[in-house]
Amino acid sequence: MGKREHQETTQVAATGVMAQDMSRRAFTRVFGLQAVLLSSLSLAACGGSDDEPPVEPPVQPPAPTATPIADAPLQPATIGSYQRKNGYFNWSVAVGDASRDIEVYIPAGARQREYWITIAVPDGVRANEFLAKAGWFGIADENTVCLLILKPGSAGAWGDVAAESAYVAAAMATLASSGTHYSAFLYHYAVGYGAGAAPLQLHAARTPLSMISQAYVEAKADAAYSALLSAAGNTQVGQTLQPVHMDFAGAVDIAGNPVTQQRTFAAQYHRDVPIPTWFVGTTAPALLSYWAGVNDADVLPLADSDFGQVFRQNKELSNAIATAGTDVRSQVAVGAAGADVASPQVARNIYRFLTQYSGYDNNSVYGHFITRRLDYKQAIASRNMVVKDHAWSGSPNQQTYIVYVPESVKRAYSATRPAPVVFATHGAGQTAFVFFEATDIKQAAERYGFVAVTYDTTTTPYLTDLVQRVKPDIEGLGVGMDASRLYVYGHSAGGGATTGFARDETLVATFAAFGITSGTFPAATATASNKLVPVYAIYGEYDYWPMKVGPLAAGDFRGSQGGQFALSANVQNYWLNRLIGRTLAEEMAAPTYALTDGIGASLVPQNTPITLLVNPSATVNRYRTFRWSRAGVPLFVWGQNFGRGHNMIPADLNKIWEEWFSKWQRGTAAGTLLYWPDGVGTGAAVTVPQA
Repeated sequence: MGKREHQETTQVAATGVMAQDMSRRAFTRVFGLQAVLLSSLSLAACGGSDDEPPVEPPVQPPAPTATPIADAPLQPATIGSYQRKNGYFNWSVAVGDASRDIEVYIPAGARQREYWITIAVPDGVRANEFLAKAGWFGIADENTVCLLILKPGSAGAWGDVAAESAYVAAAMATLASSGTHYSAFLYHYAVGYGAGAAPLQLHAARTPLSMISQAYVEAKADAAYSALLSAAGNTQVGQTLQPVHMDFAGAVDIAGNPVTQQRTFAAQYHRDVPIPTWFVGTTAPALLSYWAGVNDADVLPLADSDFGQVFRQNKELSNAIATAGTDVRSQVAVGAAGADVASPQVARNIYRFLTQYSGYDNNSVYGHFITRRLDYKQAIASRNMVVKDHAWSGSPNQQTYIVYVPESVKRAYSATRPAPVVFATHGAGQTAFVFFEATDIKQAAERYGFVAVTYDTTTTPYLTDLVQRVKPDIEGLGVGMDASRLYVYGHSAGGGATTGFARDETLVATFAAFGITSGTFPAATATASNKLVPVYAIYGEYDYWPMKVGPLAAGDFRGSQGGQFALSANVQNYWLNRLIGRTLAEEMAAPTYALTDGIGASLVPQNTPITLLVNPSATVNRYRTFRWSRAGVPLFVWGQNFGRGHNMIPADLNKIWEEWFSKWQRGTAAGTLLYWPDGVGTGAAVTVPQA
């Protein structure tokens, strides 16, 4: 961000007024009065301030011409996790009985399943000429980011918002992990210009769990549109079974009867999901007020040389789950009126605003989080990160891995004092880049002080090779790799793969502990290792596979994978048998676990306060954990994350580190582990033979 000027006395006064006199969103009426003035002011934004003159953008090349995407050759799968079509393309989507054109721009070097930017162009322009003039093709090339381009109809003007909403929804639906021509993450950035802002903005309000951040230039709204926006905000999240969970209406139990299980937490609405928003140019006050309410914005702004007047989320008053437990703040910013909408500087600032944020797409509002996006160019330049593509004998496809050494690790460790390393194993269809960014392992690595490694191929032979392959990369970034403190966790398909790692004799002798944040696996082979390994698993309330300990009963949610419901019990039985020497049936008859219940007596179906998610404590939180020990040492933990969907949340990794990885180390004697109850190196350790 640019330089800010903050008048602390007025800011504190405003916060006090809000806390005493206003409900959570009543202050938006006050904001609306300010918005009338702000929307007509020419603020010091979009082109820099007087003390920071704007940087002249590069001369834009001629506008490219889109060609039919179906005619584009498909690059071979051997390129690995890169998009297999590159260029500027057009094709069509079905909207009712008609079809409408969309365009996509996929620059060379773009990765599969990356975050895309959707851009709705204004009336009366040729999309290619407008985007070239605004510099969006250059931004895409420089940052290897893909663009989905929405255009007005054949008359060159956007039509009725209700009708255009169907077009926007159809276009956005092409952004799938395994699309016909390209691959995208299911979590997006949005930019709307002029009349194109209205349908895209309404789509964001109706599907907030799929949006990261948004920007609108010269956005207008009349009373009818404001009513549509308000109706979207007042819609309860998750009233349908898929793809968004909250209520269990329509779900069936193991016998095919309706689920009687009820959601744990109080209902949430679309207006409860913050989306960082920047308005540039003359903007309807009603829009500013609506998004200020959604983002729980302060009444008084901060002046920002790039983004104008920034109304930051008031974290003290906000009940937004998406930013809870972190220092991430959402915001609503108001940029300069009268700005040239096609200015490259505006586009560059829009890109900078959007990409402050990222996150992991989640099918539960209770598991939806906004995170802070890493500046990869800066991380590589400052020698905090290595990204490598390489050939590997076990696959014909190119492989990619990422090594990240945060500053906290550089301060605490050195070449002679090696650092712990966490290897993160992604789920099906994901990549090293997606899993690194979406799970926020970058922040966990900084917070707890470990080296983070993500990688593309989730096979046992590849991980075996990777452990040695990354060692010189870590050393090249200034620290050593502590061979006694290597850890691995996996999510979904990566969770299943992690179980495979824990069955491999070489990896059993390599890693100190294992973590799983959902996932199942096939039965063990006759040659699988049966040695003791510490395992910590976490599953979600709305997960693919049920989080319940033990067999399901009538009325229980069986997981969103339907007939696979028994796999959770199989996982529990496998680890109990291998690590504790008991079957699941024996545990159900005579439990031996130690229970830590963060939900506890506060669990009232459909009424558990959201404050438990927004302001958790060590004893009152969203987790329930079952811990099994052998000879007084915990070896298996089954965690339940209430409210979470299938995808993990940042707190899951934090929990695995705090309660598991930070306490385990390989012993100096072969085939031994050390368990440190107070953390590695603190107090006394217990030696655990693996045989």
